[in-house]
Amino acid sequence: MKNFIVFIAVVFLGLFLALLNRTETNTSTGAMPTLRVFGYSSFTGKFGPGPLLKAEFEKSCNCKLEFIEGSDSGILLQRLKIEGESLGADLVIGLDQFDISKATAEQQWRKMNLGDLNVYDVVKPALANKFFVPYDWGALTFVMRAGELKKTPAKIDDLLDPELTKKISLEDPRTSSPGMQFLYWLVKSKGEEEAFQFLQKLMPQVHSFSPTWSAAYGLFTNKQTKLAYSYVTSPLYHEIEEKKKDYQAIVFAEPLPVQFEFMGIPEFCRHCELAEKFVNLMLSPAGQKIIMEKNYMMPVMKGVRDGTPFATVPEYKSVPGFEIMPTAEVDRLLKRWTEVRRGNLN
Repeated sequence: MKNFIVFIAVVFLGLFLALLNRTETNTSTGAMPTLRVFGYSSFTGKFGPGPLLKAEFEKSCNCKLEFIEGSDSGILLQRLKIEGESLGADLVIGLDQFDISKATAEQQWRKMNLGDLNVYDVVKPALANKFFVPYDWGALTFVMRAGELKKTPAKIDDLLDPELTKKISLEDPRTSSPGMQFLYWLVKSKGEEEAFQFLQKLMPQVHSFSPTWSAAYGLFTNKQTKLAYSYVTSPLYHEIEEKKKDYQAIVFAEPLPVQFEFMGIPEFCRHCELAEKFVNLMLSPAGQKIIMEKNYMMPVMKGVRDGTPFATVPEYKSVPGFEIMPTAEVDRLLKRWTEVRRGNLN
C-alpha cells in the first residue's frame, strides 16, 4: 500500500512538472493569435480573394487567419448577432449599403481612422461612415450573350418585351444584395408607386427569383435564361477566365445602381490591432489587386486597375449620390415586394 501511494505521488509530481513546463514554454514563446474574419463564401472560398489575402497576411503578422463563412451578407449578420462574440469575430467583410443600418443597430463597431485615402471619386461619398470602409465597388446591369436577342433592351421598360417571357434571371431582394439593388434601381428610376406597378408587370418575364447571385447567374450561364442581373464586370470574367467574348453588359438609359462592399471591426474584437492591419492590407495596392482580380469588382484605390483589363471596362452613368437606407425603409420596401410577388399590389 505504501509503495502504491509513493507511485501515485510520483505520477502526479510528473504530471505537475510537465504542466508547469508547458505553461512556462507558452508564457515564454506566446501562443500564436488567430484573427477571425467573417466573410461571405464566394470571398473566402478557394476561387475568391480570401485564400491569397490570408497567405499574404500570414507572411508577416505572426498570427493565423481563420475565415468564418456565411452564404451572403444577411447570413453573416445573423451569425454575427447570434455567435459573433463567442466565436471571437475580429473583422466582418462583405456588408453593402443596405446592411449597414441593420449592422449598426445590432452591434457596436470600432471607429477606423485610416487618414486620407486616394480613392476614385465615385467612392468618396461611401467614406462618410467612420465605422465601415469600402474595399471594392461595382455598377449593376443586365448581362446578355451576343446574338441571342432580336432587340437589345435600351431602357427598363424594354424588359417587358415578349421575347423575354420567363427568360430573365433575378435575385430575391430579401436574401441577395444584387436583388435589393435591382429593387432600389426601379424605385430610383421610376418613383416608388410606378416602380411597384412595373414590378407587377415584370413578374411573367422572370424565370425565377434566386436566393443568391450565384444561383441566378448560374441559370444564365447554363442558358436557361437570356438575361441575368449582374455586374458590369461580369463579361470581363468570361473573357479572362473562359476566353469567351460574347457576354455583354447592357447600357440602359437609366443611371445604374452602384454596390459598395464594406468591412468593419466589431467592438468586441479580441485581436483588434490585427484586424486593423488586415484592413490596411485590403486597401494596399497588393490587396486591392487581389480583390479586383479574384472578386471581379472595381478597386476603391486609384491606380490599381491602370494597365490591367479592368481599365477597359466602360464608364457607366450611375445613380447619383450615396445612400445608407434605414433598416425600417428597407423592410418596408421588401414587404411591398413580397406582396407583389404573391400577386397582391398595395
